[in-house]
Amino acid sequence: MSKSLLLVFVLLLLFKVDKAVSQNQEIYVTKVKNQDNSVDFNYIKNAVGSYFLKVELENVENVEGSASLSAIHNFNLTADSGTLFKLFPADNRTEIFCSYNYSYQKGTIQPKVDEAITYVLPFKKDKKVTIYESGRFNIKTDIWKNYLAYSKTKDTIYGMRKVTVVDIVKFAANTTDQTATTVYRTKIIVEHADGTNASYIGLDPTLLFVKLNQTIYPQSPIGVMDDVINYEKNRDFKFNIFYFSNEELTDLKGKKYKVIEKSVMPNFLTKEGKQKLITDQDYIATCNDDVVFQEMTNEEKQVHNNSSNLN
Repeated sequence: MSKSLLLVFVLLLLFKVDKAVSQNQEIYVTKVKNQDNSVDFNYIKNAVGSYFLKVELENVENVEGSASLSAIHNFNLTADSGTLFKLFPADNRTEIFCSYNYSYQKGTIQPKVDEAITYVLPFKKDKKVTIYESGRFNIKTDIWKNYLAYSKTKDTIYGMRKVTVVDIVKFAANTTDQTATTVYRTKIIVEHADGTNASYIGLDPTLLFVKLNQTIYPQSPIGVMDDVINYEKNRDFKFNIFYFSNEELTDLKGKKYKVIEKSVMPNFLTKEGKQKLITDQDYIATCNDDVVFQEMTNEEKQVHNNSSNLN
């Protein structure tokens, strides 16, 4: 094989490897040199939902304003691709030199929570449920809590707000009956328009009504409770609303820790009106057009109205 053919083969191989890496990673960041010697930092997002991205610059040379240039750049990514930032040369006759590395995690860090949004309970309209709270060890419930409900029957679970499905997770858990065995359960994680998330925990994986990247609305069916029961022969279903955080707080023993996820305690629409949920209280699920329409686009409202007229 001639040297020129070998060089072409190697370049094609490197291109294929680079392309494969970019497709396998959730986030892929590239540095692109322009004709004027400026440099664009671009990204591709290959996964559903928002991501937090941190880009760190190192060994920077010939960059305009380098004395005040931040070494670390943070981004909340929602679009599938785009330009993160641009560097301009201090001397446009010479190339910019710099190295970089990056890390990312799923979710939006410190989003601006929309306090005006009203949620609906994730149960069939007119169903009466008792809501309890469950937390995390040594963490205050105003930092993290799950809402918990029990049922003797396999109830259908519904959407609480307009969302996009970003993850369907199978996880190991211990039963609370006499056997205390390990079982596998399923939860659906969704993302809201304001960057917050919600989890629907304890669903039958064979009876899910949604898929990844699907948009669902208040009172749209999501799935059915699973068959895991406790010592009283009750099924349990948990739900929560949260966002990703990087706050430093103090736990119940006075020890400082980093908050990764922080709960949101929104207002829910119930038969008694809009209210925050209190543990060990009974509520009746309900819904109305104001809540259904509150985050819909005009096109979505039209589709909903046409569907309602057909019914």
